[in-house]
Amino acid sequence: MAIAKEKGIEFVSAAQQDEYEMVLKASNGDIIALEHIITKYKNFVKAKAKSYFLVGADKEDIIQEGMIGLYKAIRDFDGSKTNSFKCFAEICITRQIITAIKIKVYANTWFKLI
Repeated sequence: MAIAKEKGIEFVSAAQQDEYEMVLKASNGDIIALEHIITKYKNFVKAKAKSYFLVGADKEDIIQEGMIGLYKAIRDFDGSKTNSFKCFAEICITRQIITAIKIKVYANTWFKLI
């Protein structure tokens, strides 16, 4: 909790502040904190992935892309811009899934043209 106070960041709840601290620890290399965040958000990633479909891909492939997005969210989170990690993670997860789908669709279109 001390880290957030040092940076002058205000939180709506103690839970939000605890999550901020956990994400900060994870982004600084704390393996236990990283595993905690990934475990906490795994079902959230699965729920987001459920909305997407990719021809020729397994549902697990889309979930894996979402997990990559979650990892990037942990790596890039900056509480001074937004103090809600969940909102930031949702954006990163969604963008990673959509980007993977676009790349796959583009690759399939490109090979059909050749």
